[in-house]
Amino acid sequence: MKRILTITFLNFFVSGGITLIVPLLLLEREIDLIEISLVLSVLPLVFFIVRLILAAFADFKGWQRLYLLINWPATFFSTLIYAIANSTSLFLFGKMIEAIKESSYWGVNRTAIFSLFPKTKEKEATRNSAVLALATATGSAVAGIGISYFGFSVAISLFLFASIIIGIPAALLFRIPKKPEHKTCKVKDLLNPGNRGRMFWFVSLILMFFSIARYPLLYLILPVFMVQELGYSYITIGLIYMFYNLFSSTVTFTALRTSLNAKRAIFQSSLALIATFFISNFLGIFPVLVLLLAMAEGLSMGFFETIIAKATKNSACVSVDIGMLHIPMRLSEFFSILYAGLLAESIGYMPVFLLSGAFYSIFSFSSWYFLKKEKNS
Repeated sequence: MKRILTITFLNFFVSGGITLIVPLLLLEREIDLIEISLVLSVLPLVFFIVRLILAAFADFKGWQRLYLLINWPATFFSTLIYAIANSTSLFLFGKMIEAIKESSYWGVNRTAIFSLFPKTKEKEATRNSAVLALATATGSAVAGIGISYFGFSVAISLFLFASIIIGIPAALLFRIPKKPEHKTCKVKDLLNPGNRGRMFWFVSLILMFFSIARYPLLYLILPVFMVQELGYSYITIGLIYMFYNLFSSTVTFTALRTSLNAKRAIFQSSLALIATFFISNFLGIFPVLVLLLAMAEGLSMGFFETIIAKATKNSACVSVDIGMLHIPMRLSEFFSILYAGLLAESIGYMPVFLLSGAFYSIFSFSSWYFLKKEKNS
């Protein structure tokens, strides 16, 4: 598990920094919000297609290869492209390579955890998500400080160096032999929707609501809002993102032993609704409201990872099934980035924030309902 967690940390240290740097760099070059939205929306669109292809490869050939042969070089090359990008088209190309990087990680990461820790897979996957948030926090802080003191070029170079190091734990994972599974994945099982029940697709819908609650908010709206409406410096934005992810990670860790019940769903929904209702009007307490959002996300990760594990527990093609679960989620990310940018540009930020809170609530109660049905079945 240490090798997987090391890859997770390095991956999302780079992702956390680059996610913050790219929209800020485009703003610095006076690119408008709608065009920035178009650049960012490419990643989830490419992601879900590539992920399914790589997931099928993993189910037949083993998950270890993807870390070393695809994730590592794609992380390096996508970061390199951002380092030299001097046009919107190059940033678009960088996002496409970054999508391959993300696909090669997520296409197999849960498969690796489920394979290595079948009895505790829900908790190990949730723990991995907490490390992910911690890494993102660190990357965000380094990005903000790096941009403020040394400029965009030096900041990106730091993440370029980190992307090279991923090859070390990836190579160590490559040496682990593939374990024989109790069920064999067959070609006819891969993309046949009939092999998956109604509750499988219900979980897919639940994941979509989680994604559109947080994706446009974190990857577009919050950094742009802090620049345009609050006038925050890059170092302040980086530190806020650091504390957001650090707090989310801490909550995820501490909530591992708590029940995924109705009270928890109500509590995390209330946090999200309060934060998103006040965030665009009470600017003096903006950092506090961001931390409330982080707490809501941290609590949500237990639901998120558990419903995925439950939905794929009898799967013969685990990597592909996890990828299939995420198709509506990734498509919605593409459209949510576009609608969020358009809404914010045309009628302001408030509607985007309110929609985010509403989607968090739908995700929370739908997850609780699914787990309740699963327990009683």
